[in-house]
Amino acid sequence: MFGFLKKGLKKTVEAIQSTAPAKRDRIGKEELEELLLEADVSYDLVEKIVDSLPEKVNRTQLYNTLISLFIYRVDKIEPEGQKPFVELIVGVNGAGKTTTIAKLAQRYKGEGKTVLLGAADTFRAAAIEQLKTWAEKIDVPIVYTKQGHDPSAVAFDAISSAKAKGIDRVIIDTAGRLHTQTNLAEELKKIVRVCHKAMEGAPHRKILILDGTQGNSAINQARAFNEMIEIDGIIITKLDGTAKGGALFSIAEELKLPIYFVGVGEKAEDLIPFDPKEFVDTILDAIFIEEERESVPSSGKTHNVDLHALTDAQRKKLEALLDRDGFDLLSKHFVSERTGGQTYRLRIDESAGKIEVLGSDGAVLKSYSAEDLETDG
Repeated sequence: MFGFLKKGLKKTVEAIQSTAPAKRDRIGKEELEELLLEADVSYDLVEKIVDSLPEKVNRTQLYNTLISLFIYRVDKIEPEGQKPFVELIVGVNGAGKTTTIAKLAQRYKGEGKTVLLGAADTFRAAAIEQLKTWAEKIDVPIVYTKQGHDPSAVAFDAISSAKAKGIDRVIIDTAGRLHTQTNLAEELKKIVRVCHKAMEGAPHRKILILDGTQGNSAINQARAFNEMIEIDGIIITKLDGTAKGGALFSIAEELKLPIYFVGVGEKAEDLIPFDPKEFVDTILDAIFIEEERESVPSSGKTHNVDLHALTDAQRKKLEALLDRDGFDLLSKHFVSERTGGQTYRLRIDESAGKIEVLGSDGAVLKSYSAEDLETDG
């Protein structure tokens, strides 16, 4: 997947390298500010990032700062027990909704799931025809009606049909614009209500499609849709066609919503799960020399902790130890200090057999031995 993401960020990396062609082991704050702005990180966020760093910044320090932008308390909604699992896809026209729906459907089919599409963008006849063409191409059923008909009725029929046929996934397209934004908001709210009538809890996931080429201007779109129906997560499309990949930092910081997938090409396999660590590493590879990469706690003997590799008892023990010392576990790789709210990195040193909490300067703040995780004390 790293190769796919690197391809998708090619133009962003080229923009960074055109500003600073020579890689280095440390970068000054002024030049870093210029690089981040070139990658379309918002000015306010650039100021916040730079102000938190020393005058000369190494890879580890910048990694810790950038990855922390993706650490926020929000639950990623995943299909668990619902059948069908209903996804409502929203976004402005031209963002790539229809193509993304087709890619999602292909992805789910590849996972052995049955899929049904709902063409609830009845404002445009072309939208209905486009989704019908995709449904035929990827061989999935579709529920649709004529242009101008009630889109919420399409959503209801799609869910009802899926329930009757035992289908696993329902993906519902929606209009990206109507005569006014008020009309669009009311239509989307009605679709959400009708989905719930068709199946309690539906739509289970409301996903916003954002055009990556829009950069930071996409944030305003996201705010508007979030105010309408409370978005559950985001998919960023066309990342391969823009030098504005740095906007993902601003989008994450501003919206604090999960980024489920990013689109890095036209093929179905070019819709890839978003991995913040790989995203940050790809950006940093354009700035820092390769030798510095070895000092980042992500390879060799010292690497990030994968808490899923621990037994349930070990994980609970680790959480209890962190809690005792004033830390809250945020994710597999990060903890938050309860008193000050500072985010710290979590890693494992295999040679020493310890799990460590690292400060922004790489200093070990706390460490827990393998024996600590095995004891009941």
